[in-house]
Amino acid sequence: MTARLISLLTLLVAVTGLLLAAPFPVMAGPQAAAPVSITYDFQWIRQGSVGIVRVMGADIADVRAVFQERVHPFYSEKGGFTGLIAADMGQDVGQYPLQVWVRYLDGTSERIDKTIEVNYGEFGRAEVYLPVSLMPLLERSVEDEEMARLSGFFKRSTPERYWADEGFALATTAPQIGPFGSWRLYNETTWRQHTGADYRMPIGTPVTTVASGRVMLAGTLAIRGGYVLIDHGWGIYSGYAHMSELLVVPGQWVRKGDVIGLSGLNGRSAGAHLHWEMAVSGAWVNPEQFVGLGLEAGQ
Repeated sequence: MTARLISLLTLLVAVTGLLLAAPFPVMAGPQAAAPVSITYDFQWIRQGSVGIVRVMGADIADVRAVFQERVHPFYSEKGGFTGLIAADMGQDVGQYPLQVWVRYLDGTSERIDKTIEVNYGEFGRAEVYLPVSLMPLLERSVEDEEMARLSGFFKRSTPERYWADEGFALATTAPQIGPFGSWRLYNETTWRQHTGADYRMPIGTPVTTVASGRVMLAGTLAIRGGYVLIDHGWGIYSGYAHMSELLVVPGQWVRKGDVIGLSGLNGRSAGAHLHWEMAVSGAWVNPEQFVGLGLEAGQ
C-alpha cells in the first residue's frame, strides 16, 4: 500500500469520526440573519449539579449540546431553546468544552464552542457498617449490573415536560442523614459514592413523588431494594429506594405529591430511611440542588 493511499484512508477515518460524533450533520450554508445568543444561569457548575443554558436566535429549528461526552437535547421554550447541562459527580474539576449545535429552518447548521467550569462538589466522607449478610451487595459486579439497568432508562429523553406548571418539590421534609455525593467507606473495606440523599423515615411512611411524570420502573433491585423510577420529561428522572411497599406500576401516570409507596428497610441499607435520587441526561445530580433551580412553566 502506497504512502499516498495510507494518508487518504487516514483522512477518511478522521472525517467519518467527526461526522458520527456530531448531533447534526455538518452542513455549510447561510446562517440565521441575527447572531445566536447563548446565556447561562450560572458562573460555574459543581460536580453532580445542573445548570440552565438558553439559546436565542432567528429561524432556529433545533438545538443540541455535547458536554462531558453526553448529548444534551434542548427544548423549545419562550421563543428560544432551553437545555439542562449536568456535570457528572465523578468528573474532575476544570474547564470543559461545551459544543452547541444549532440547526436552522433552511437545513443548515453550525457549531458554537463555549466553555463551562466544573467546580468541587464539596462531598464529604462517612463510615457505614452493614450486616455481614449484606456484604455481597458491595461487589462491583452487582453495582455495575444495577447501574446498567438504570442507564438503559436514562438513554430516553422525553421531549414533553411532564411536570407542567407546578415544578418540582422536595421528596420529604424529614431530617437528612446522608448527603448526596458523599464517599462512604463500608465496613472499613469498600468505598462507594452516594448517588442520592438519605432521609430518616420510619418503616411504613408514605413516599410522594416530587413532580408529575410516568412510572418507568416499580420493582425490587439488589442495592436499592423496593424502587420506583419516574420519568418527568426533558431527560429528568427521580428514583425512590428501600421502600417496603410499592403502590404504583410501570406505565402509570402520577401527579406531583401522589403517594407511590411506603418507606422501608431493604436492599443495601443499615437502617430504615428513604433514599431519593435524581438523574439528568444520564448523570446523577444533587436532588436538592436540582429542585432549587425552580423549574416551572417556560423554564
